[in-house]
Amino acid sequence: MLRQIDRTALRIPRFQRSFVWGERDVLELLGSIEKGYPIGSILTWKIDGADEYFSGFRETPFPPAGDSLGGYEVVLDGAQRLSSLYGCLRNAEAGDIYRVVYDLRAREFVHAGSVAVEGGWHVPMSALFDSRRFLAVQGTISELDDGETLLPRALDLYSTFQDYQVPIIALSNAPLEDVVEVFRRVNSSGTPLSPVDFVRALTWQSSFDLEETFEDFAARYEGTPLEGFSEDFLIRCLAITAGLSLDSRDVVQLKALSNRHGGLDGEIAEMRVALDVLAGLLAPLNIRGMKEIPYEVQRLLLFALVHYGMADSADEVWSWFWRSTFAEEHQSKPESYTTRLINAMRAGDASLALDIRKPIDSRLLAERTRRAGSAVTVGFDLLLRNRGARSLISGEIVDQQSGVHGLLFDRSELVPEDGGETPSARILANLVLFSPPDAEAWRSIRPEMSLSGLYEVCEARTGSAEEIWRSQGLVPPFDTLSPIALLERRSAELLGGIIGGDVPAMRP
Repeated sequence: MLRQIDRTALRIPRFQRSFVWGERDVLELLGSIEKGYPIGSILTWKIDGADEYFSGFRETPFPPAGDSLGGYEVVLDGAQRLSSLYGCLRNAEAGDIYRVVYDLRAREFVHAGSVAVEGGWHVPMSALFDSRRFLAVQGTISELDDGETLLPRALDLYSTFQDYQVPIIALSNAPLEDVVEVFRRVNSSGTPLSPVDFVRALTWQSSFDLEETFEDFAARYEGTPLEGFSEDFLIRCLAITAGLSLDSRDVVQLKALSNRHGGLDGEIAEMRVALDVLAGLLAPLNIRGMKEIPYEVQRLLLFALVHYGMADSADEVWSWFWRSTFAEEHQSKPESYTTRLINAMRAGDASLALDIRKPIDSRLLAERTRRAGSAVTVGFDLLLRNRGARSLISGEIVDQQSGVHGLLFDRSELVPEDGGETPSARILANLVLFSPPDAEAWRSIRPEMSLSGLYEVCEARTGSAEEIWRSQGLVPPFDTLSPIALLERRSAELLGGIIGGDVPAMRP
């Protein structure tokens, strides 16, 4: 396997993720081999040298690809493992993460940089497949006081790695569509590539490189609502622009389209125009990146609405975004669902895409616990930002990146009157935003003071407590309702306009 890599008959194409393993991952891989554990198979695709599928190959820690080979294999699954092994055993100079030694006394692998003093009992892993270096290592070990004990350990290490077998499963004479289907079905213990990861990587023409195109797009939309888009999203936008379905097996048709005169330049230009419009359309919602559009389906439908010229009313699109987020309309939807809605738009009908069938319960925020990344949590945070949430003591507008969550009620106060289960204190309607100084003050005085008392403190300090507290959906009076009833009222206040189909008041 190492010899294959040396002569570049086994390569990692550019579309593969760059090396992302950490130091612990590398050490655990080497430890598995030392113990004789299986490390999984490597999946490759045999390529004829004349096939121009790829835009290039990763060279760290692998050597530069040679041009003279009549055929070679590309790694489809197992790039992180192969990079670790080749770097540690053949090319430790490629990076500190590959400079691993085996401590014969402690019988463990360690990174050379973490060793205070490297001694003769530390065997460089890069010496195991270099006979002259390993002979020198043996000589050094034999001179140690405990050399007779350590030398057999070094020889065991040498023979274990020399004899260890890595199963390689090679797809031969497989067309692109079949390879993509293998991707779809393969189940790997690592992080296998998705079909879109693979399609993205193809060299459509020598003058067109999708990876470079996507890097340009990433720079273009930095600091806009589209910042942080996934490459999967962009390639599906390209498929929409090219008139293809979003099924992974159909997206590969981009390969054939790229072979036309001009390749995909026209589709890329159309996609750029639509994305520019979409970024401008979403900017008033104070969205700070794609992660604040919780569903991939939402992102693709928004793109399609703009691309097909069906985003006639910004208010209608904004209302759809809010309602689909809090209704969780697009949760766990398959590709076929998204394709069906986009095909309807291609035919001139946006009603299916804009239809929200799931109802929104006005008590939703009083029932959902905060969970990072969930649609309702993302929507809640975005909703407070758009309302210009102000800290409940000083009235300062809270930046959510530096703001601190505080509790209106602790859990002991949230016991239901009907004797039901006590909810978590982290339910969304129980969370309010503070500036850091206000958060500390709130924690100190809240146990001793009612909400009405704190409201009066805010009024005394600012003279505008009603406006400040209403910015977070809190409307007096506070002492006439049970804590749970008050949280349900707050939830209804925050969601009222959305349930009614209105657009929340948007503030910078």
